[in-house]
Amino acid sequence: MAEYARDHAAIRAAGAHVVALSVDSPARSEALRQQLALPFPLLCDPAREVIRAWDLYNAREMGGIAIPAVFVIGVDRRVQYRSVDTTNKRVSTEGVLRFLRGDASAE
Repeated sequence: MAEYARDHAAIRAAGAHVVALSVDSPARSEALRQQLALPFPLLCDPAREVIRAWDLYNAREMGGIAIPAVFVIGVDRRVQYRSVDTTNKRVSTEGVLRFLRGDASAE
């Protein structure tokens, strides 16, 4: 998330908004948002309904958390881009920016 905070201005300049999703409570999520100085909202899914619906539930980690993932959702509310990642390998913000700018490869 720190990378998205660092590149937030560039992402906004590319016409996108950043929103993160956490399984933590609203109080804990807000504390994390402040601690990391995140300039974007951190939405809460403590019941894990959204992460299950999007098939991102990882039951093996810390009592059930989300698999790291990035989605670009268009104004039509359809997923335009997605990257379901691992803890060790994640799409970079530069990759997402390339996609937002219309470059062919977002890797």
